[in-house]
Amino acid sequence: MDNILEFINNNAIVASLITFFITLITQIIFRKSDRKYNEKNESKKEGKQQFLDKAELYIEDLKQKTEEKPDICLFMTEFKVTVTNTKEVLFNYRSDILAKEKYKHLRFYLKNIGNSDIKQLDICVTNQKNIMLCDIELIKTIVKNKFVNYNYCYDRKILKNDVILIDIAYLEDDIIFNVLSSELLLLFKDSYDNLYGQPFFIQQRKLYEPYRVSSKEYKMYILPDIALECFKNPWLW
Repeated sequence: MDNILEFINNNAIVASLITFFITLITQIIFRKSDRKYNEKNESKKEGKQQFLDKAELYIEDLKQKTEEKPDICLFMTEFKVTVTNTKEVLFNYRSDILAKEKYKHLRFYLKNIGNSDIKQLDICVTNQKNIMLCDIELIKTIVKNKFVNYNYCYDRKILKNDVILIDIAYLEDDIIFNVLSSELLLLFKDSYDNLYGQPFFIQQRKLYEPYRVSSKEYKMYILPDIALECFKNPWLW
């Protein structure tokens, strides 16, 4: 080792080359670190800008007219479940579920107050263990076939500043309201194909601010697959 050091000290060219390579490697390491840092900052800025450009739904306090035709007509109700020996899950509903004269109605004007259009809106129940939600015209089909449905898809664009009217029908003595959590979750895709969710407390007439959701979370609410597995295997709940 001493001989090597002595050789380097006595050979200016070798010493210069070693210094050059050490400096080069150090610069490469620092540049790579700087690039990662800059990329991370750019990613944060991009994410922040996307969030600022997002759509957002807000409950408008407009004068409601009973004869006004809603853009979305929904129905919410409780159900009971039967799991057969063949692991088929059957959903059972009240005998008076089709008696529309017994329905109560909640109506909400929702306005897009954000900086982006909404390309697709999915209205989903959060309590998949006990509550069903569907288009009001589909009740008979769902009850007859003992199916379940957890969401309604509104596939029309909701432009910035647009207002839509939602009507939610339910049987008066159905327990569809939650105490500590939102009854519904509004999931939507904005103009930039980003996915967001807004908890919707229908009893309190309150909408929380949007938050980013993954495509996996989105599917979890609009598809019954996970709930069906939980009904077959109750410990999964």
